[in-house]
Amino acid sequence: MNVEKFSKFSLNLKYDSIGSSFSISFYFDPENPNDKKLAAPSQYNLAKVYHNGELLLTGFIVNQSFRSSADPNLVSFSGYSVPGVLEDCQIPTSTYPLQYDGLTFKEIADKVVGPFAIDIVIDDAVEENTNEAIVAKASKKKTVKAKMKEKITKMTADANTTVKAFLTDLATQKDIILTHDEKGSLVFTKAKTSQKAIFHFEKDALGIEMGLTFNGQGINSHITVLKQADIDGGNAGEYTLINPYVPRGTNSYRPKVVIQRVGDDISTQEVARNILRSQLKNIQVTISINNWDVNGKVIKPNSIVTVTNKELFIYKKTRLFVEEVNYQGDSESLTATLSCVLPEVYNDDEFVNIFV
Repeated sequence: MNVEKFSKFSLNLKYDSIGSSFSISFYFDPENPNDKKLAAPSQYNLAKVYHNGELLLTGFIVNQSFRSSADPNLVSFSGYSVPGVLEDCQIPTSTYPLQYDGLTFKEIADKVVGPFAIDIVIDDAVEENTNEAIVAKASKKKTVKAKMKEKITKMTADANTTVKAFLTDLATQKDIILTHDEKGSLVFTKAKTSQKAIFHFEKDALGIEMGLTFNGQGINSHITVLKQADIDGGNAGEYTLINPYVPRGTNSYRPKVVIQRVGDDISTQEVARNILRSQLKNIQVTISINNWDVNGKVIKPNSIVTVTNKELFIYKKTRLFVEEVNYQGDSESLTATLSCVLPEVYNDDEFVNIFV
């Protein structure tokens, strides 16, 4: 069934999320069989979102909202991508016990996701890159597929933890991103931050608005990770990472200390880098455009754009990673808002202050 006549439409695609969302509002005719089938509550109908014939999302309709008055009212329904259900549900008891010692990450994922009948995709594509230094560095790192095949010595899940939270915890330790694709599959991947920029945005470009926010409260000057020796004789460790976005000359001392959980199979240095990556999400550039397309293609998350705008304190051409896109549509217009972060949030490049 196609929904071609609607008053409002919203689609929010996010890269590091398994539950991208959508919503539609339209005038509901309670006597129309097609409208009745479409708007019926408690059906969890499968929905596919297309734009100009291109599939953008496959998900479920999970919420409906109706109103009744003397004037015609809009009915609204919303939902999320197929793997979004994993955010709402705990690990099914049919897969118990919750002990996964000696299993690979892939085996664990297959086990806990299996009852939901959601396809799993392990993205092992190689990025195209002309930077030989980055290519050489990447070649020494394990691929996502290789990491998914590594056995995990000890792992126990909490019965109260959702499937998404459990898998995200494992993925974080393995430096793997959990997301979804347009077909509704659960995807284990790495961001493609070294790809070519798909568009360059500048100040005063027609139909474009830009903004930058720097939330300094969520950023620390020094990140220290402490790891205690475990009962099996594992070594203790300590590492401090200095954040270039809090220069020493500012006299702003903002330390953070983290105790690394015993059993994590990553180094203290990696833990510190992961924390700083997360904190750099407090630097965000938004770009609003008056269409969903740029140069005939829909801009999607996991893309690279470049920006130059002195009014945003971006004085030189800067690469940004498109982390999230919010698409809005009604009878008069289509708009898209890109939420961008620094590529260093998702890669292993050196942290460099773009404002200095």
